[in-house]
Order: sequence, then structure tokens, then C-alpha cells
Amino acid sequence: MLDAGVPLNMLNGRGDSLLIVASYAQHADTVRDLLRRGAATSVVNAMGQTAVACAVFRNNEAILRLLLEADADPALGAHPAAQIADQFGLPRMREVIESFGSAGSTH
Repeated sequence: MLDAGVPLNMLNGRGDSLLIVASYAQHADTVRDLLRRGAATSVVNAMGQTAVACAVFRNNEAILRLLLEADADPALGAHPAAQIADQFGLPRMREVIESFGSAGSTH
């Protein structure tokens, strides 16, 4: 799609970027490719969700790591990623976030 001219940071009607959609759908190779091409990691959709929040919610450590390695901010969005991890009982996701130096916590 991108090679055919689809804008890298286009948004759908809900404000989802390609990166948010790929993260939620758990397509690690697509996430990796979008990041390699320079996709914005700071997009917050109309529901306050980010690609990081989607990776945490889906309990996908590989995608979470890709995003954090690309300097995605886990504190962005309506609910920080660490808060999502806590809310859904995903301690490993919180550990990964904290290992990158920011819990994005509201505590």
C-alpha cells in the first residue's frame, strides 16, 4: 500500500493510524515496516488510544518492544500504557514498559 502512494500517517474516521491498526491487529512485521519508514508513534485516536496502548491491551510483547525501541511514549493517550497493563492484569507488559525507563503511570 505504501509503495503505491498511501500516506504513511493517514488516519481513518476514528483517528486510527496505520500503526495503531497494525498494532491492534498484532501484525508485527507491518509494525516493524511502518516504524522503519518513519510512522508517527504519537498518534492518539478519537478514543484516546495509541499504538502502544493497543499492543499492551493485546498483550503483545514483541510489538510493544518494537514501539518502545522506536521511542514511542507509553504515557500518551487517555490511559497510560502501564495503567492499561494494571487494569487488565498484564504484569509482564508493565515490566517491559518499565524496562524502557518510563511507566507512564498516574500513581
